Amino acid sequence: MDFSNKTVWITGASSGIGEALAYAMAEKGANVILSARREDELQRVAKNCQQFHGTTLVLPFDMIDLALHASKVQEVIQTFGQIDYVILNAGVSQRSYVQDTKFEVYRSLFEINFFSIISLTQAILPVFQQQGFGCFVPIASVAGRISTPRRAAYGASKHALIGFFDSLRAEVYEQGIQVTTILPGYIQTNISLHAMNEHGEKYGKMDPNQAKGLDVNKTARAIVGAIQAGKNEFFVGGALEAFGLYVKRFFPGLLFYMIRKIKNT
Repeated sequence: MDFSNKTVWITGASSGIGEALAYAMAEKGANVILSARREDELQRVAKNCQQFHGTTLVLPFDMIDLALHASKVQEVIQTFGQIDYVILNAGVSQRSYVQDTKFEVYRSLFEINFFSIISLTQAILPVFQQQGFGCFVPIASVAGRISTPRRAAYGASKHALIGFFDSLRAEVYEQGIQVTTILPGYIQTNISLHAMNEHGEKYGKMDPNQAKGLDVNKTARAIVGAIQAGKNEFFVGGALEAFGLYVKRFFPGLLFYMIRKIKNT
């Protein structure tokens, strides 16, 4: 599978995994559409992509403004004529105990991590169906499989995302449409700094495991490889998260015991 001259749309492209994926895809010769709220940061990423040969389109918008989704899809089609890959990376994490977390925080987190992604997917799906090809790449999380203390809202939203795209994958298989769900573990990004606390404010602390996580550029290259290989689901992360997934699959009782012993991080 060659990404040269393919159109790759990345949401949450202003930092972290999204930014690294922009560079990895541009290096492969793809035409890259960069979306996020912060236009200045998108322009910075676009400038860094100029060292490669593809075209870059900066398309800023807020994912939770669902009314914009249809028009943004049309803008991409008018510019490139088609959409080959959509990497659904926009999202936010959370750090707070269930009993302390305001209900509005749950609702806000699901609006960003789940409902906005479903809305954009529904807007893009008719384009893929008309083309007879296309690939959705939702960036979920290991937390969607293993939800730990102080991640209840985040884990639930990622679990919902995995379930949604498992269904979609089955529905569109015979239409030539692919779904590659990505499950990142601990990756060296600022996701914990920008996570929501119990009041919906920024958590503002770096998780120790996050700081020691997998390099974000290695992560992006691994994700590109998984998309290229047509994987249905792909884990990327360290040995700790891989061990957790193994234990959950074969020794779930042990995993639940291990989760109870996790310290306040």
